[in-house]
Amino acid sequence: MIKKIAVIILVSLFLSQTFGFNPGNILPDKKKDLWFAIDKLKHLSSSFIVTTTGYYIQNRIAGISKNQSINTAGIITISLGIGKEINDRRKPKGMFSIRDLITDAMGVCLAIAFTQAIS
Repeated sequence: MIKKIAVIILVSLFLSQTFGFNPGNILPDKKKDLWFAIDKLKHLSSSFIVTTTGYYIQNRIAGISKNQSINTAGIITISLGIGKEINDRRKPKGMFSIRDLITDAMGVCLAIAFTQAIS
């Protein structure tokens, strides 16, 4: 389930950038929001850690099934990322970064692959 959500998010974001969708300050200035920057590494690693920790707590401690645990952990992580970007947009000179959300989704996908590999 979470894989389908991640694919839908990534395809939607790709299409929105490809076809020039830019309402307000949603799409970042490429000079300010680089793909390869420490900020993206922080988003990727944070999403990975939050997702794997959420999975571990639910599956190993609370005894929730593997699929439900990873789905819930992934959805919570993506929701936190969206909330952070909405909050960033409200700041002076802030922006809602699609690239940050894509990186968050990549962290969730890596966490899913990791949890599948260890289980």
